[in-house]
Amino acid sequence: MKDMEIDRKCAPCKDGRGRHHATMLRPTLVVLLLSAGSAHAGEFHFDPIAADPTVFSLDDAADAADPTDELAAPRAHLAADAFNCEPYVIGASDFNGITLVAGGVCWNWLVADRVSAGVFAEAMNVNQVGENAFGVGVGVSMRWHFIQSEKFSLFGEIGVGVCVFDSPVPIDATSVNFTPRAAIGANFAIDATTELSARIGWLHISNAQTGEQNPGVDTLAFALGLQFAF
Repeated sequence: MKDMEIDRKCAPCKDGRGRHHATMLRPTLVVLLLSAGSAHAGEFHFDPIAADPTVFSLDDAADAADPTDELAAPRAHLAADAFNCEPYVIGASDFNGITLVAGGVCWNWLVADRVSAGVFAEAMNVNQVGENAFGVGVGVSMRWHFIQSEKFSLFGEIGVGVCVFDSPVPIDATSVNFTPRAAIGANFAIDATTELSARIGWLHISNAQTGEQNPGVDTLAFALGLQFAF
């Protein structure tokens, strides 16, 4: 009987000690789990491409959809070291009684991508008050194609020439004159080696103060040409 009583008295003590140990173990396990998680948190990295090889990044998608690199390369017609020949016609007026028509040929060399240097020869007929004048001349030009696409390009052009007329131009000036010019224009591809060129701009005729008088003529000029690459 005494032994049974001792066992009954000790049983609560044993149950209490078990509860105490369980209570102590719980926070210990939580601390261990948190420590393990924090130790490996910096090593975790999710890579969707590694997880699924069919997935590609947004940068790859942008590169695939962006045709900038292709457009940045000049067409063969505008690439460095290319040559082309351009026959052209010009119509111009100073809107004050003088009009002119001209025709010529320009040989262009692409000194860099989209940048050409040219030499031209032309004939010009000037209608003016008094005696009309006919002349022939030569000159040089520079052209920069600042915008291009697959089928067309926009360009700016400057040039200067010298022309010898059979009568003074204008009538009270001299027969040997300079012909500086500037224009903006566009080229339109017809095929791989041929382009239509159109431009509008300023064409000036004067003796640059080499004569006693230098009245000069300023005209608005429009030109059309065909460029043949070779």
